[in-house]
Amino acid sequence: RDDEKERLENRLKSVELRLSALEARLSGSPDHYFKEEGQITSLDAESNHSAGGEESRGIESAIGRVGLAWLGMIVLLFGIVFLTEYLLTKGSPVLSVVTGYLSVTIIYLLANYLRKSNPQLYLMFGITGLIVVFYVTMRLHFFSATPVIGSGVPVIILMLLIAGISAFLSIKRNIQSYGSIAVLFTVFTAVVSNTTHIMLPLALIASAGAVFYFYKIRWKATLVVAVILAYFVFFIWMFSNPLMQHTMELYATPKMGYIYLFGISGCFSLIPLFRDKEGSLDDFIITMMIIHGLLFTMMLGFVTISYFKTGYVALYGAVTIACLGYSVLLKETSRWNFPSAFFALYGFMAMSIFFYGLVGFPDVYLLLSLQSLVVVAMALWFRNRLMIIMNIFLLNAIVFIYLLTSTPATGVNFAIALVSLFSARIINWKKERLEIQTDLMRNLYLLMGFFMVMYALFHAVPKQFVALSWTIAALAYFGLSFALKNVKYRYMALGTMISAAVYLFVVDLARIEMIYRVLALLSLAIVSIGISIYYTSRIKKSDE
Repeated sequence: RDDEKERLENRLKSVELRLSALEARLSGSPDHYFKEEGQITSLDAESNHSAGGEESRGIESAIGRVGLAWLGMIVLLFGIVFLTEYLLTKGSPVLSVVTGYLSVTIIYLLANYLRKSNPQLYLMFGITGLIVVFYVTMRLHFFSATPVIGSGVPVIILMLLIAGISAFLSIKRNIQSYGSIAVLFTVFTAVVSNTTHIMLPLALIASAGAVFYFYKIRWKATLVVAVILAYFVFFIWMFSNPLMQHTMELYATPKMGYIYLFGISGCFSLIPLFRDKEGSLDDFIITMMIIHGLLFTMMLGFVTISYFKTGYVALYGAVTIACLGYSVLLKETSRWNFPSAFFALYGFMAMSIFFYGLVGFPDVYLLLSLQSLVVVAMALWFRNRLMIIMNIFLLNAIVFIYLLTSTPATGVNFAIALVSLFSARIINWKKERLEIQTDLMRNLYLLMGFFMVMYALFHAVPKQFVALSWTIAALAYFGLSFALKNVKYRYMALGTMISAAVYLFVVDLARIEMIYRVLALLSLAIVSIGISIYYTSRIKKSDE
């Protein structure tokens, strides 16, 4: 009985959806029809499976009704293209164009005839007609040995007009396919124009159009297409547009083309502002931000290497200001932390390159260590753990590269040590703002500070005073432990004391003068005994 009841409910739902689809047909809304048809097919397949396991009928129907229709449209498209090509190769360019436009006319007459009876084919014929008319129009001048129109300017205008019609139809009929085609047509027109200040502005227009579609209608596929193609257009522009049969080589001068790169990036950077309240688009937006960020970084790298090997400071300074300013705007206008952290981190990355351009190695490490402290402060303001996590790994990478490649500099050594200790202290002080549940991040900062303090003292003081300086550092850690009531500084003190003892007996006793040996031994002995007395009295108090 339960199975029979379920089958009856499915049948009723199917009838309701078929009625809705019939209303959609009468109102001429193809997208709505397709949506309902998909639900009907799903319910029919479920009902058939419950009744007798005949779900193959639904698959057969889908292939026959949709699959073969698309196959027919693709074959028709290629057939018309090959026909016009054949006539063109036979020395009849005018006849080729007339045949192409006549084919488009027939396609639209068929589409209009099927508008109410078969909305699916109506949509497919419409898309095919647009592609054919765009192709035939492009061949009026481009890729033709005997062009019908001698100048490319009117042809470009006609191609843009067709792209505009596609955009208009996409909005009027609320059909994403037309929107994607409009973006594609604009990009194709940009490529064939083969002129910097036409090619790149059209790529920018395509980007802005796709972002507008996402803002108004949430069209994801169109946005994905636009992100990839816009950066692709910039890439082939940089290499002299090899698609137009030019040698693939860099332009000698940038021709101010990089301005459009920032415009394209600015368009796609608006995506986080269009997050919905439910957060259903979060994963998609994050993915697009990462793809857009990677592609922009790649193109900016090409621009820097090609045109700004020695004059990139202002370029990356502008990126730094733009990204950090935008991250603050995102933080103030949204509770979603990821975008603000993403742009802030990108801004700090650009700032690192900016600092390098200003002072070079090794002085840049001093600025980078101080920048790390700014990142921690900004992470606390943003209440963002991601910035803390990324910063600790970046700081470790900077320190590692510094230790491997640069001559030790006293200022840099102490800066890294103090920044590490201050960062750990700040995180512990305001850890509730970051909702940090473990001490892992703070421990990593403390560990770096522990080693860098000894490294800095080792290179800063005369060799005979290294063990003594480490002993004094251990006393300072004990003082911090008492003042801050934090056991971790005592662990650091014990570690520094042990390191001082090992260094004293392994290195110092074999090479320093007798007076310095005595001084180091007595100092280490006094401090060690004092610490031992402290721990003994502490244990006695706990026993009492």
